[in-house]
Amino acid sequence: MDEIKIINRFSKKQLIFHEGNPTDGIYFIQKGIIKVVKKGAFNKNQIVRISTEGDFLGHRGFSTNNTYPVSAESLSDSLVCFVGKMFFYKILEETPKLTINLMLFLADEINYEEARLRDMAVFNVREKVAKAIIMLIEKFGLNNANEINYLEEFTRQDIAELVGLNPNQVTKILAEFKEDNIIETDNKKIKIIDLKKLEKIILI
Repeated sequence: MDEIKIINRFSKKQLIFHEGNPTDGIYFIQKGIIKVVKKGAFNKNQIVRISTEGDFLGHRGFSTNNTYPVSAESLSDSLVCFVGKMFFYKILEETPKLTINLMLFLADEINYEEARLRDMAVFNVREKVAKAIIMLIEKFGLNNANEINYLEEFTRQDIAELVGLNPNQVTKILAEFKEDNIIETDNKKIKIIDLKKLEKIILI
């Protein structure tokens, strides 16, 4: 496999592949944080997944349309392994374990997407921002200071795109959470003061 894989380095904010481009292969993240984005109504971006080390990228393009239905953009300096489409098909045929792992990954992604769509359909703005914070906690955890890890890689725009809002709405609700002693903010950092109170916001 070493002969056919290509290791690519991507800088922060660099596009890995673009929605609508022909599917030429699949990507495996070796290092970094990458957002998977779908264009919505009025050309508005919606983050459908935050991907990190060990995740696949580009698998959604393996369909009868043979185009990538989403875009992928690095949120941090990233190291990504690319495998061409035809060789990847060959790997799947010869490696049942990889095929099973891919199926499990796809099943998890479908379950995640269905739950996210359900939440976004019923949550108000306050609940959506709470959900975005909890999603980031679940993905990256908290450091010893109770701050969300890697949040310096995210803009308010990125957080807004996680839950279908705009940055002004996110900033306003974060200020409310701060007043309610749920969080503290310092530039891009978010420190969790009362996780139970935060979680209670999205219990419906």
